[in-house]
Amino acid sequence: MSSANAERALSTPYQWQPFRIRSAQRQDLPQVVAVLLASFYPQAQATQWLYWLMRVGIQEDIKTRLKTPANQYACLVAVTVDVHSAQSTGEVIGTAEISQRPCETWRFLPPKRAYLSNLAIAPCSRRQGAAHQLLQTCESIALNWGFHRIYLHFTAINSAAQALDAQAGYQQCEVSNPILSRLKLRPERLLLSKRLNLPT
Repeated sequence: MSSANAERALSTPYQWQPFRIRSAQRQDLPQVVAVLLASFYPQAQATQWLYWLMRVGIQEDIKTRLKTPANQYACLVAVTVDVHSAQSTGEVIGTAEISQRPCETWRFLPPKRAYLSNLAIAPCSRRQGAAHQLLQTCESIALNWGFHRIYLHFTAINSAAQALDAQAGYQQCEVSNPILSRLKLRPERLLLSKRLNLPT
């Protein structure tokens, strides 16, 4: 999410919308990709061919990751729920992925860690609790895998993500690409982590 979009998301009141968290299914992919593009690449919509190219690329990447064993990867979606019937409408308003990734060290065969990525909420559904629910579900999955710490990255200019992660108990533990960011070649990325405690 760009900083301008983040500011708009924080200042715009939205109608509360009930939702449910579940594992992503193959038929969810077009909606998942749309949420990711609206959150991370809103400028791509201005160029139709670029938007189409990015949509196809992201969808194929996720489709490949969905083949990963369930004890190493999960893609989650937040889907809306009909208020009257309490049944899912199938509309995807948010997504997140949790996976086991090698630590970013120079060691040969570095140990793996629980890594959260692609946490995104549709612009019209922000500030309703879906992001917190997706975070909590990813944390539960990480604990089930046997991890007691979870990690994620975000860009330093993303103030909305910083606020969300601080509320959820994440703390900065590393700055990625500091040289490239000082040279203005890439935005500064912050690695955050959170100690996970077993439910009491």
